[in-house]
This record gives sequence, structure tokens and C-alpha cells, in this order.
Amino acid sequence: MITKKKKFVFGMKKDRQLDGDKMNLDFAKRVEAEGGKGSAITACMQCGTCSGGCTNIDVMDMSPRTLILMIQRGEWEKVLQSNTLWMCSSCYICTSRCPRGVRPSDVIEAVKAIAIEEGIKNDSTKFNQIFVDLVQKRGILFEPELMQRFGGLQAMIDQAPLGIQLVLRGKMSPFPEKIKNPQQFSQALDKARKKHENND
Repeated sequence: MITKKKKFVFGMKKDRQLDGDKMNLDFAKRVEAEGGKGSAITACMQCGTCSGGCTNIDVMDMSPRTLILMIQRGEWEKVLQSNTLWMCSSCYICTSRCPRGVRPSDVIEAVKAIAIEEGIKNDSTKFNQIFVDLVQKRGILFEPELMQRFGGLQAMIDQAPLGIQLVLRGKMSPFPEKIKNPQQFSQALDKARKKHENND
């Protein structure tokens, strides 16, 4: 009697398994082209080191390890809708610890850019766009304006006690601040835009 040989998967759980012959690398290539060029996405062996060191994993709906797996599988819809993209604080702990050079932090930044290009709309993308607009406007963030534009008047009222404490402790200014050299900032911003356009 001939028995079918079982596939050896290194004892990994089913959600970590990936058949190399069934990889869908179209999305992975797009991620690399968007900014993750130094990322070895296909080299990920699902060891979970990135997730183990992630400081924000408790608020993510998908761990960094799972995010990379979904990219390998080509499940781009799940990836683009994940809040992990916006919960990542870019601390680079995952990247510094990865034994395979995957660079999850860069991958996440690249996928965020793709999500914006694809017109993904949720609270996270809204917050991100407002944040970017305000920094481009002044070169520095003015938190009360961010709160007002994101959450409206009610959000400002709800956060007023915290805001007052931050102001009293010198952690936040009640008035918009100015950067020392706005012209230099504008030039740097233009340079970054041109570099991004050239990469496209």
C-alpha cells in the first residue's frame, strides 16, 4: 500500500504556512517598487521575531509577521485594509532584529503609500492625511488644529482637560509655532516630492 507523503512544514501552524510554488509576487513587487526596494519580502521564514519585538502589536489587527505573509500570498485587499499600517510607529525594532533582512518597517511604509494611492478611506488614512497636510503647511505640527480637523469640536472638548495639562507642563504650545527656516523646509519638501515622482 502506497501512502501519500505528508508535506513537511517545520511544525508551523496553518496560518503561517506558505507553499513557495503558490506565492503571488505581483503585490510584493509593487511594494518593493513603492519604496521597499531593500526588503527581502520573499525571504521571510515566518519566525515571528518582528511581531515579538513590536511595541504596538496590541493595537494592531494583523501582526507584522502576518502582514508579510499576506503580501507573499498576494492578499492585497486584506493588507490595504489592515490598521497595522497606521498603528506602526516606525521604531524599526522589527527591522533591526529580522534575521532575514526583510525590513518590515519599510514594507509597511510602502504599503501605506499604496493604500493612499488606491484611495483607501478610513479613520487612519484620514488622520494620516490631515497630519501630513498640517506639517506641510507649517513645517511643524500644531496638535489642537489636528484634533479639530480630525475629530471636530466635540473631540476638542473631550480632550480639553488633557490639552490644558500638556500646556501647563510645557509639553504643548497653545499657539501655532514657527520653524526657524521655512524656506529651507520648503526646498526639502520639493526635493522629496521630485524624488518620489522620479521613482514613479
